[in-house]
Amino acid sequence: MQTQVRQARKEDAQQMLNLYTAFAQEFLGPASRNLKTFKRILKRKERINWIALDKQGKMVGYVLSRFESKRREGRIEEIVVEPNHDPEKVAKLLVDTAYKALIEKKPAMIAAGTFGDPQHERIFPALGFQPIETTNVFMYAILNTQKFLNELAPIFAERLKNLQEWNGLTQVECEEHSIFLQKASGKVESLIWTNQPIDFKVTLTREILTKLVLSVADSRESLRTGQLKVKTTLSQEKTTQLLRALFPKRQFLIMDYW
Repeated sequence: MQTQVRQARKEDAQQMLNLYTAFAQEFLGPASRNLKTFKRILKRKERINWIALDKQGKMVGYVLSRFESKRREGRIEEIVVEPNHDPEKVAKLLVDTAYKALIEKKPAMIAAGTFGDPQHERIFPALGFQPIETTNVFMYAILNTQKFLNELAPIFAERLKNLQEWNGLTQVECEEHSIFLQKASGKVESLIWTNQPIDFKVTLTREILTKLVLSVADSRESLRTGQLKVKTTLSQEKTTQLLRALFPKRQFLIMDYW
């Protein structure tokens, strides 16, 4: 029994939230979600949402799509796949299903967002989608630096956990506000404060932090130009590895329309 797809139901809301949460630990997602978010999405009549199930019946992916009858417009809005599964294979199955369901509505057009994911970019052209340029502008500002750092802490912790052969204490400091992450034995703990020696300290401004989080800046180039400062006793090779782990070049928040 292969991966199967069925239409999402209201009782799937919790599993969809769990899947999104697991996904967002690896990538900084487009928005925070809670159970009410998915319940609201699943109630709306214009929504046509699908979930993918593995051979054990576990949800491994979902796609959110909708059809606006007044404008005769279909949209494939969000594709999420469980990190341990083949993202392209599962996403293609979900997109194929959503696309066929929207076509049945006889839309004037269908638009889809790739989230800048190269794996998704290989799916849509095969269905006849063509990339278009848009004038959409994504505005982002940090109003509360400490709160923003606290929200980033679990994401940084997950990224450091996946870094092999390194343990130690990391500090990310942004305009006199900091988070501390202690890695030991494959686990990463977020500390409120510590007087222990810091093994790896990154200091940067709100502007460059925003750019790095959105992947519109490169951490190594920022270090070279002095926009980002590192204080450490580690080797240059290990410094590069840690910067790459904390700030991978993934343009997940940028949405391309097809």
